[in-house]
Amino acid sequence: MRLSTRGFLLIAAFVTVLTAGSCVSTPPAKDATAERVEKPSKFKYTRIAFGERLNKLLADGKYDQAIAFFEVVPEPDASSVAIRMLKLSVLISAGKAEESATLANELEAANPQDPEILYIQAVLAGTRKELKKRAEYLGKVLSIQPNHGRALSELGMDYLTQRNYPKAKATLIKAIAAEPDNAEALFALSRTYYMVQELDKARSTLDLAITKHPTYSLLWAERARVRAETSENLGAIEDAKKAIELSPEVYSFRTDLGSYYMASGKQPEARAAYGEAIKLDPTQYLAYIYRAGLNDDLGNVDEAISDYAKVCEIYPAYYYAFESLGVLLWGKGEYERSGEAFEQALRRNPKTASYALMRTLCLYQLGKVNEAREFMGKYITTLDRTKDDYFLCRLFVDRSGDAEVINRIMKETNLNVRNRMLFYSAMYYNLFQSKSVAQKYLIEITSQQAPSFFEFRLSKWALRDIDAKAADGSTDSQG
Repeated sequence: MRLSTRGFLLIAAFVTVLTAGSCVSTPPAKDATAERVEKPSKFKYTRIAFGERLNKLLADGKYDQAIAFFEVVPEPDASSVAIRMLKLSVLISAGKAEESATLANELEAANPQDPEILYIQAVLAGTRKELKKRAEYLGKVLSIQPNHGRALSELGMDYLTQRNYPKAKATLIKAIAAEPDNAEALFALSRTYYMVQELDKARSTLDLAITKHPTYSLLWAERARVRAETSENLGAIEDAKKAIELSPEVYSFRTDLGSYYMASGKQPEARAAYGEAIKLDPTQYLAYIYRAGLNDDLGNVDEAISDYAKVCEIYPAYYYAFESLGVLLWGKGEYERSGEAFEQALRRNPKTASYALMRTLCLYQLGKVNEAREFMGKYITTLDRTKDDYFLCRLFVDRSGDAEVINRIMKETNLNVRNRMLFYSAMYYNLFQSKSVAQKYLIEITSQQAPSFFEFRLSKWALRDIDAKAADGSTDSQG
């Protein structure tokens, strides 16, 4: 945990006690490493001088030195609540969980009715995911000081997380009335309006917040989201760029920018934005998924395959990436790799018979007939013998039963399910019986409008291949 906006507010509040006119700017995301912690020598302590030096250390991200710097504070200031609260805030922002908890408990024991100490205890409880204790501390703060703006803001954000939007809205409005410049409360209120589709209010709240906090990147990113929702895509792009300018290290800002470019029809720019996100953090999968789909749309098949393969490596639980990889590899005639991809998808989602069917078809395409029948023979033992998928899969084991399957297809009213089944029937006929029947079924499938099954694309390719063979003078096969 580093110096978040909440941590900044805590520190700024207590530094103000020591010195006016100076403030703590947001430090870099990463602490300086391998820093030698040393106690400053020949430092003449005054509250103003201490505050200024502490600000500088925090601005430079030198948390360990900032913590050690408290050793220069003499008594009685060293034991004062103000100095100890300031040190607690620095410890929190530096991610020193144990030290923070120890000092907070000591302060609470000595000052059980101090709303600021209780508020920090609520913040710490939240970082530990102790939600009940967090709620109790916030309740104590507000019972002592009902207009405590930061406590109201935290409570409002908790309601927002719980999707209790009426309570979130009412509480955050109170927080802003108590602290009109509270950036997090303004942000949370705008998000609440967004969630209940009061987009005009979300926008006006963000406009106000940005006026007050023009360097707070999250506000720009959120306004970009709202503008995109109202089809102001060019404005969304500009706001997203501003968010990136202010916080270039935030991965999601770049993926959001790519999405806004996509909505504006700017595909090359979207691809570049996703590429920048990948450069920023190549261990995250989201930008690879977006770029893979975009590369596919642009006809960059090899690049799309590479991106989907990377998603499979980084986030193998996302079986749709294996599905998409299998489809593209099938289209290239790489049946070995395609079959492997569909088998991986099947392992993660064994109830999807399409994956087993595609794995089987790949084996047949490779001429591995016995292996294909053995693979499907094992899979059908997991299926309900009364369901359509069982009869469909049995085609590729027994190489018979097509009449029963066609009868079931004719009774199916869901067009996507019907045409998905029709595709595998067409592939069965193409492999074992009549290519002309396969062609007839494929024509029917490809005439569908707005399909939502991946076999539609395979149907187009299969029809293309059959037509090409027919043009070459190949005869209809039986067998």
